[in-house]
Amino acid sequence: MKRPYVPFLAALAFAVALVGVIAFSGSSPGTPAGYHRNKDGTLTIENASRPVSPAFMGADVDGRPIQLSDFAGKTVVVNAWSSRCEPCRKEIPDLVRYHRKMEKQGVVVLGINRDQFADEARGFAQEFDMPYPSVLDPGGKQFFALPKGLLSTQGLPVTLVVDARGRIAATASGPVSEGRLEGLVAAARAS
Repeated sequence: MKRPYVPFLAALAFAVALVGVIAFSGSSPGTPAGYHRNKDGTLTIENASRPVSPAFMGADVDGRPIQLSDFAGKTVVVNAWSSRCEPCRKEIPDLVRYHRKMEKQGVVVLGINRDQFADEARGFAQEFDMPYPSVLDPGGKQFFALPKGLLSTQGLPVTLVVDARGRIAATASGPVSEGRLEGLVAAARAS
């Protein structure tokens, strides 16, 4: 006697097992091994799977040369922003507080500014009393060197956390709070 429901039950059991594995691992389908995307879009990367960060280099809002390697040995929060981005305006006070609180503990912020003109970026930095530098990147080219799949959006703001060895450990799309920053940096410092 044929049992037509046996193949159906086998397929159902497989689907439930697959969903369980995905839920347990914290990753979504298509996410590379060692990458864990949370429900809020935050991505954390296991130590062994972390890609090397791009150099993030150029002139800052005052025309001085700046690059990621200036912060070698530190955990760096790289935040892409624009003075015309409303979510950026909302998150900058948290980034400023976080930078001031964590700088002596080896964690710094490096901005990547997407404004067309340096004057706009400089005015914004002064308005928010930003104590950290920002690389001018009006064309958004700094992020072209990122490996595929690290960001879930192309909009601003975007935040990456680079570990002390210069590897990308976490990313977040959208505004970040101090609490979210603490989680991203904790993931980057875990080894």
